[in-house]
Amino acid sequence: MAARLTLLVCTLNDRILHVPALLLPQREDVEYVVSFQYTAEMFYHMIPEELYSRSDVHLFPILGSGISANRNNALRHCETELALLADDDARYTDAQLTGVIHYFQSHPDTDIACFQVIDQGGTPLKDYVKQEFDYAHRPSGSYFSSLEIVFRTDAPIPAFDTRFGLGADYLSCGEEEVFLHLAYRQGARIQYVPQILCTIPTIETTGARFAFDKRVRRSKGAVLYMMHGYIGALLRITRQALTLRPWKFARQAWWDMYDGIHYLLHHPLNEGVANEIPLDFQPIETWKIP
Repeated sequence: MAARLTLLVCTLNDRILHVPALLLPQREDVEYVVSFQYTAEMFYHMIPEELYSRSDVHLFPILGSGISANRNNALRHCETELALLADDDARYTDAQLTGVIHYFQSHPDTDIACFQVIDQGGTPLKDYVKQEFDYAHRPSGSYFSSLEIVFRTDAPIPAFDTRFGLGADYLSCGEEEVFLHLAYRQGARIQYVPQILCTIPTIETTGARFAFDKRVRRSKGAVLYMMHGYIGALLRITRQALTLRPWKFARQAWWDMYDGIHYLLHHPLNEGVANEIPLDFQPIETWKIP
């Protein structure tokens, strides 16, 4: 029997109006879980009728904000074997979704696959390598975005760390890097696949905002701490700062990255969150990070 795939569509407030344009003609092996965050009742009344009328679309409103909490809400309600992370402005084709399902059927040992994303003009989201590779042996400088990620829902995956991501209190990005790192530590087999998954309107990477966005710099330091521990993160933020010019900016960048490390040290995860998510969610104990 063919595996089924769910698009986990996360949206906020009036962007719920964008979701119908993402939907493809109904097919038996594809479903949609729409996690709709809203911050005021007026947005709840904007839900398009199409999201209620289609049997393959499952809508789950949640009051609040924060992309990581939104994704956890979507994960909580996914009931198919495969799932991908979708933004409300991403666009997919039947052929692309079929290709994803076929990949997992032909690679039963892969738990998480990271694909490619292009913009409407065909420009890749980043400078992708041409060869498939394993996450454990990824080339230096490789990183993955949420829209590239597809996974088996029975794999040893964590919940998204709500301290990271758009709408979080202090760290505006990095949630997907932390997600993949924790999944790998928990035993998930992760593979990069040079195959196009979806199209987005325009390309803007988080790295491009490093120079002028303090929250991105904080997130960078926090991600390095999650992946390499305290000493490893200090060495890496120092090495990165030494490559920056002018020196005044280099000093500020170092302190901003360290601020992200400091934030995690003083804001451990609320372990009670684990009770709300029926996944193998494992709060991080900072003193156990190597």
